[in-house]
Amino acid sequence: MRYRFFLSAWLFGLMHIGMPDARGQPILSTPTDIKSGDTVRLQCGRIYSGELNIEKRTRVTVKTEGDCGHATITPARLIKGWERDGKQPNLWSAAVNVKPAQLESDGRFMELAHYPNRPKTWARGSGTLPDQLRAHLPHHDLAGATLVWRAADWLIQTRPIHRYSGGTLRLAEGRDDGFPLLPETAFYVEGKRWMLDAPGEWHWEAGRLTIWPWDGTSPEGRVWASPASRGINASGSHHVRLSNLHIRGATLGIDGSDAHDLLVADVMISNSGEDALLAGGSGLRVERVQINGTGQNGIRANDDARDVMITDSRIRQAGMLGMPRRSKGAIVFEQASGQRILRNQIVDSAYIGIRVFRDAVVADNVIDRACLVLTDCGGIYTFARDRQPLNVRIERNRISNLSQRMAHAIYLDDYANGVLVSDNRMTNNPGGMQLHNSFGNIIHRNIFSRSGHEHILFNETGLTAAIHANLIVANRFISTRGVPTYRLWSEHGGKYVQRFGQFIGNRYDNTRKDFAEVAGTGMVSFRDWQKQMQDEKGEKFSLRRVLRD
Repeated sequence: MRYRFFLSAWLFGLMHIGMPDARGQPILSTPTDIKSGDTVRLQCGRIYSGELNIEKRTRVTVKTEGDCGHATITPARLIKGWERDGKQPNLWSAAVNVKPAQLESDGRFMELAHYPNRPKTWARGSGTLPDQLRAHLPHHDLAGATLVWRAADWLIQTRPIHRYSGGTLRLAEGRDDGFPLLPETAFYVEGKRWMLDAPGEWHWEAGRLTIWPWDGTSPEGRVWASPASRGINASGSHHVRLSNLHIRGATLGIDGSDAHDLLVADVMISNSGEDALLAGGSGLRVERVQINGTGQNGIRANDDARDVMITDSRIRQAGMLGMPRRSKGAIVFEQASGQRILRNQIVDSAYIGIRVFRDAVVADNVIDRACLVLTDCGGIYTFARDRQPLNVRIERNRISNLSQRMAHAIYLDDYANGVLVSDNRMTNNPGGMQLHNSFGNIIHRNIFSRSGHEHILFNETGLTAAIHANLIVANRFISTRGVPTYRLWSEHGGKYVQRFGQFIGNRYDNTRKDFAEVAGTGMVSFRDWQKQMQDEKGEKFSLRRVLRD
């Protein structure tokens, strides 16, 4: 997906450059007419309003000068001229001639008015036809609102609402990508004035912006509204350096699509409506970046991205701003190749923590509390539907406290093969690992502890038997809840399970009576497991010898 931004911050009425910021300093305009070879020096501690455009520029540096804090770049403008609503004193409104894409108040992301109110409470309806949902709603005014629904465990979809009558929502034209309304659909609706019924929400209609401040007092000087815009447009650039900056309130923080040798270092990106950073082209380097809150993804790559390195960065609340939306993860490379993702920290991600594809190294990262909104999810995830070797190394990561039933610390999906999973620690997750139709992988010297359902799930669902030749060697399994160490499941019954893998030199602590669940057999004891799967004893062995043999 490539971004299109049709609105400009300059279209917003009553959003004034020159107004004082919270520190009493005038808000500045972002520099314009930047040429190749320029060095753009922004003043420390100051706010620059508007998109900074360095598209297709070469050898440009943008940085903060001084030691009083990062300069801030935002497409948002400060709104003035607020009036209290005479009938609903909790509400305040101001004239804004174009609908904002997102709002902040006192630095906090505000939610578009929605029903139901609570983020974990979904309404229920029945999908009778592809464009019709039967549901009881408390108000008839829904034309032009947006329907948001859970189309799958891992997918949230949106469509505009054409009209609502007779208990049926009729949707406007739109794509569902093969995941339509379900017979039993969980959903919410957003974007109408009657839905504005809780602190922290906003609504815009007919040139009037209305909000409910958290503290109920005047929002004058505190509310920023953003169009659908980027903070920095570095698309198509070459040898650009961005350092010591704060980008906030943008739909897309940094657009690095089709960029070459882009460096983003010591940058903070806050409250991104969709993605914090879009990678593309080749040679991207992300160093010591902090991402605080996004509506969908943290760092996401176009399929052409090559030779990307992300190091020593921290991503918090990826996909967690506002009500649940479609999210792909905190660091997402779906088809791109050649990633090095090293020593990063990911906390509170709506979906996947780190997703990579081919020729990748994922090492020394800490992932805590991923899969908070969507399931069928992994802390670290990869897949190979083309069945070609991935050449991926997943090493020395710590993954803990994932949510949702079908969440696994490490998830090798859809014929993943050629993956080394070594020296990782997986603690207090619903599942330790899942290998879905996966083969030819090495699971080596990992520690699995306090898994909620199983430490390793082998899940064979293809039309033909696929799982085979995995090596599970020298791992430590600590079972503290009496859950099976392994589950070996196959749509083809138990006749192929002995091909799933070799089990050599693993250590099993606190083994229970039901040590493993094996297709065609059911629960088996540790002794029966050893006999059936030829699980070899002993902790001293040579991995080189195993691979050679």
